[in-house]
Amino acid sequence: MNRPHTDTALPTSGSVYTEIVSASPAPQLDRLAHIFGRWSFIVSIALGFASGFMLLTISGHELTGAVIAFGAISIAAFAARHALARKNQIEALEQRLRDEISYHAFVDEAIEGFFRTTREGRYLIVNGALARIYGYDSPEQLRTEMTDIGQSLYVDPNRRMDFQRLIAEKARVKDFVSQIRQRDGTLIWISENARKVTDEDGQFLFYEGTVQDITVQRESEEAIRRALGETQEAALAKAAFLAAMSHELKTPLNAVIGFSDLMRQELFGPVGEPRYRAYIVDIHDNGRRLLGMINDILDLSRIESRLLDLEDDMVNIEDSITAACNTIAEDKPEAAPIHIEIAAQLPLLKADPRRLHQIFMHLLSNAVKFNSPEGRVMTRAFATPEGGLAIAISDTGIGMAPDRIAHALEPFKQLDGRVARRFEGVGLGLPLAKALVRLHEGSLTIESAPGVGTTVTVCFPPERMAVLERAA
Repeated sequence: MNRPHTDTALPTSGSVYTEIVSASPAPQLDRLAHIFGRWSFIVSIALGFASGFMLLTISGHELTGAVIAFGAISIAAFAARHALARKNQIEALEQRLRDEISYHAFVDEAIEGFFRTTREGRYLIVNGALARIYGYDSPEQLRTEMTDIGQSLYVDPNRRMDFQRLIAEKARVKDFVSQIRQRDGTLIWISENARKVTDEDGQFLFYEGTVQDITVQRESEEAIRRALGETQEAALAKAAFLAAMSHELKTPLNAVIGFSDLMRQELFGPVGEPRYRAYIVDIHDNGRRLLGMINDILDLSRIESRLLDLEDDMVNIEDSITAACNTIAEDKPEAAPIHIEIAAQLPLLKADPRRLHQIFMHLLSNAVKFNSPEGRVMTRAFATPEGGLAIAISDTGIGMAPDRIAHALEPFKQLDGRVARRFEGVGLGLPLAKALVRLHEGSLTIESAPGVGTTVTVCFPPERMAVLERAA
């Protein structure tokens, strides 16, 4: 008999099960066979020796008697060997029967649906779980009523051909997802894992596999996809709204800043009243600060909507840090001094110069804002052990508790939530700096303690380091 042969050895049923049942005697017959095997061996030996002695007496020749006795013993040994082989065969068949019974019990009690089908699409074996998944009352009802899987089961009539084509190519299918009709017409989603089973000669026997009902999972995935799509649409709408609003706000604001700057410099003559000059400076400075807030809000919105692209160039990190420090010193001459420490022979950094300057401005602004004029701000740049670049900005300011760091990195979150808070700002500096660093494939980390100060470290990966000579 040809036996099923697969890449993975699994117990089989069907014809093998029939063979085992037909070949295996009842327990009483097993006992008789074993007894017969033992007694046949004893009787064969006794007859062999008796015949040898009898023939020896008749012939009177020792040689002839020895030959006859040897023949009798050989017959006895053959009979014993045959009995032992029969006993081993029966034990093997009994083991196969036990395996088959255990296998069927496992399949019948399985949570997943189990099937065996012909190439033409007819079910040979199904379990109760598969019948329930397909909406049938019993496995027998499923086998009887569904005689063409391709036409009766799948919503897409070509799905059965896809199933057979994949198995023909790879001998198995995994996570084969399809939409099917249950017996009452309800549409559900299933996932199949199946393989082709062949005999020892490679001849096809049947398809064998399992089925899972993944309707709930599929609907959840669809709901998530819809939600993501709606979120993306909302983000795009928000970005478009903010872009339009920023344009409407920035146009008059630029006029306010421009004209107040002309008046501040008295390009067309003296203003006259000294108090007016002070008012003009306030108008100009507050206009610039408001413009900066609008730009930050717009940039953060564009980053969240993945609409902000970098314009990379080769940047000398010392020049970029120095420019940001000088700008802070000019805007806030009364603030704590900023010290710069740059390691020698740092390579150029592949980055967007404008966005890099923006990162340093936000971090340095925070360092001096939350520090006293007598405090200290240190900016260091050095190579990392992995070959990247790190910039650490430390201050001796008020600091914050470690459990407040995550809060500080959220947009529009203020550590001091009071209306009459001590420090100005809308809470975008750290979140925007972190978002811009991530656009450069880098990371931003914060270490802080109340009354001790804060250290913000920005790291860029080795891939961002240019293999060029450092600019003079």
